[in-house]
Amino acid sequence: MGQLQQRLKWDAPAGAILDADRRYVMLRADVLMGLFAGLPPAQRAQALDSLQASVRKHGGASARAYRAAGAADVAAFLRVMAESAADLGWGAWRFEPGDAAAPTLTVRNSPFAMAASTRDRPVCHAITGMLEAVSALVTGESRSFRETRCASMGAPCCEFQAQNE
Repeated sequence: MGQLQQRLKWDAPAGAILDADRRYVMLRADVLMGLFAGLPPAQRAQALDSLQASVRKHGGASARAYRAAGAADVAAFLRVMAESAADLGWGAWRFEPGDAAAPTLTVRNSPFAMAASTRDRPVCHAITGMLEAVSALVTGESRSFRETRCASMGAPCCEFQAQNE
């Protein structure tokens, strides 16, 4: 059990799952991804991009809290992020060694890819948004990332890399 999972407070009378003041919601992956599948392709792309931006902003607040809670050095912070992703059911994350300013992330068992019914493009925008938030915390600068391989399209895992500016 990871640190985040240990910190989560399940408040049944209030119907809430909390990590300090950050509220989480348990939602089946197929329900979330079914929303995107039901949209026409152009709207689906826009909605996935909006999800990415929302996770970058709001998920970034969680990442800042995780870092402030004791993951001061980069390696420790990336370990906490990978562990927290697993605790939340976001798949098994592995940050590749290399450039800390632009980490490459590999994700096995992405819930977004596994639940996607459309196979025409990468769908793990939530993970991309979180990676952008993590990268900004590590470097102090915003950086765009993209999913270069997606299990929804038949790849063995999902891979995320920094975009060339």
